[in-house]
Amino acid sequence: MRIDNNLNAMVASALQVDKLASNLADVANTVGDPEFQEVTQDLIDSIVGQIPEVISYKANAEGIETQNAVADVLLNLKA
Repeated sequence: MRIDNNLNAMVASALQVDKLASNLADVANTVGDPEFQEVTQDLIDSIVGQIPEVISYKANAEGIETQNAVADVLLNLKA
């Protein structure tokens, strides 16, 4: 069913966000040293890399909400 596909996509997106957050934490620990106080390309890449994942996660959540609303309407029509 379509809801399962969206849930799987959301789980995959959540795993990707966790991975990117872990990368950010690693970079933050490295940047915490005074000699590394400037913004690194790894930090920029990690932040920018999260943008599509957040958009994808939100789109999948809205898709599930829409499917639930349609199912509710169909159940109300049948009743």
